[in-house]
Amino acid sequence: MDVAPLHPVASLAQRAPGRSAMLLLVLFALAWALVEGVFGARLQGHYSLMQVVWCRYAAHLACLGLIVGWRAPSRLWRTRRLGFQLSRSLLMLVMPASFALSLAAGDRPGTVWALFWVAPLLILGFARLALGERVPRWVWAVAAIGSGVAAVMAEPALPRSLAGAVLPIVMALSFSVYVVMTRSLRDEPVQANLFFTALGVFALLTPLMPFVWVMPNLHDAALLAGIGIVGLLALWALDRACERAPVAQVAPTLHVHLLCMALVEWGAAGEAFTHRDLLGAVWIALALLALWLWQSALERTVLK
Repeated sequence: MDVAPLHPVASLAQRAPGRSAMLLLVLFALAWALVEGVFGARLQGHYSLMQVVWCRYAAHLACLGLIVGWRAPSRLWRTRRLGFQLSRSLLMLVMPASFALSLAAGDRPGTVWALFWVAPLLILGFARLALGERVPRWVWAVAAIGSGVAAVMAEPALPRSLAGAVLPIVMALSFSVYVVMTRSLRDEPVQANLFFTALGVFALLTPLMPFVWVMPNLHDAALLAGIGIVGLLALWALDRACERAPVAQVAPTLHVHLLCMALVEWGAAGEAFTHRDLLGAVWIALALLALWLWQSALERTVLK
């Protein structure tokens, strides 16, 4: 009896889960860059970050409802780890709140992102402590150099206060713990993971909306919906990546967001590549190539 060939993506996921996870993280990074560099940058009105986040997760929930909920609504909230799911959701509120407070403390965005990009190193550390994943020394080195490259590309200034130095690290910690907790939920349905990620933030921010709400025009309403839809795609890709491979195996791939952001800014805003961007792009390409080529060896090491 002949067996039909596997779909190329499914085949890659089975034969090389680490490489499949890397591709999903690239999709996550690209979608995140589009949210920031295209949709967010083109908003015409002045909205509080909390309103933007609320609208994002409102669109996220609406999209999930249209895709999954209309056929079997209970699939969205069916989980064996409700408390864990809701705790993880809170981290998606801590992250943007830390960013907003950092800017309010007087930091430049470049300073915030330079400090944030220690996140892959933190993910490796939490994966070792919480999940027992082994991290080869060269992966630590790749992540550390990538964090340094991120700092150079961001062109940061010194933080203006202690809060300005601490809050971006809180932002990095919240994202890193979110990634590791997502790996812990790899046996849960992806639609439930995505539902609870949005539900917690949406529920907490809803009571604040009457105090910060600014009515968007049609142009901005479409952009806010786009942030939610593309943001949902990003979180889906991140969830699937964490499901397919140990995060200690692929975490340095996240630095590709820097390259995606530079490309989006070049394409959308016409900003030229600087020498810093070009050097960073070369390093990121070399790091991704090394991770891609040595995934089989990493899989044997990390899972021991």
